[in-house]
Amino acid sequence: GRGYASPQCNRCTQARRPPGSVFKPFTFVAAFEQAAGSAAPIQPTTRIEDSPFTWHFEGKAWSPANYRKQYLGTVTARVALEKSLNAATTRLAHEVGLRAILDVARDMGIESPLPPYPSVVLGTGEVSPFEVASAYSVLANSGLRARPLSIREVFDRSGTRVERRPVEIEQVISPETAYLVTHLMEGVLDRGTAGRARRMGFTRPAAGKTGTTDDYRDAWFAGFTPNLLAVVWVGFDHRTDLRLAGSEAALPIWTEFMKTATAGLPASGFTPPPGVAVVRIDPLSGQLATPNCPRSFDEAFLRGQEPTTPCPLHSGWQWDLP
Repeated sequence: GRGYASPQCNRCTQARRPPGSVFKPFTFVAAFEQAAGSAAPIQPTTRIEDSPFTWHFEGKAWSPANYRKQYLGTVTARVALEKSLNAATTRLAHEVGLRAILDVARDMGIESPLPPYPSVVLGTGEVSPFEVASAYSVLANSGLRARPLSIREVFDRSGTRVERRPVEIEQVISPETAYLVTHLMEGVLDRGTAGRARRMGFTRPAAGKTGTTDDYRDAWFAGFTPNLLAVVWVGFDHRTDLRLAGSEAALPIWTEFMKTATAGLPASGFTPPPGVAVVRIDPLSGQLATPNCPRSFDEAFLRGQEPTTPCPLHSGWQWDLP
């Protein structure tokens, strides 16, 4: 808050607000967890239709709309998260199942009550920034949930430890899923809605997600490097409109903090677990990139599910550099 006197409320732990699209990674976690044992698993290159969609639930109909009602047609799962596409993400959530997504959110650290309605997948439930940080730390910790502590040890004046609270650690999602979703969220900064962080000079490997509520009353950014996580929420107690999106209100705060907090530390990337293969692909075909492909980037797959066929779209076609 702005000061202790007005009022004495710790908004980090006590203020519960809709997280908006910050909730979306839970859908992708649930999808990849299901994919591990599936004959037709979802992958970052899986195609999803981004067009107007209606979810029928308990006799009611819900039709989520994209930002400014702009739709991109058929997109990959990666693009759906990078561009924070509501329609595509909701289609994926419909396939995964609402219960699976809510269970994942609970397992990862969201403890506030979540409404069992489809709109929750776009972040209409109310959570605290502390819960978001706890849940996102599972992704940063290779699927391990470490329950946060405010006080771990107490010592007396002579240095003798008089109390100790052990850190409780539990594997709640697989390391492979944690890495796959983290890798998607790296693209949010490199190519997606959090690109402003790069333009502001934050160049370290990082993953994150923007969030904005429909009425612009809440702006979020949650992001992390391999060794530091931070969550920013911006809003008013009386829920006045900010008139700013998460990328405009929360992301710049996160970026300036992270630039200062990581200054002088060696930059390191996220390390894939043994069960993940990282290969260079052509973004149009989703197949292995060749020297003729004009664009390519590294994509992560569950080992054994990575593409093995060279891109067929640019065979024999030469890219002329200026």
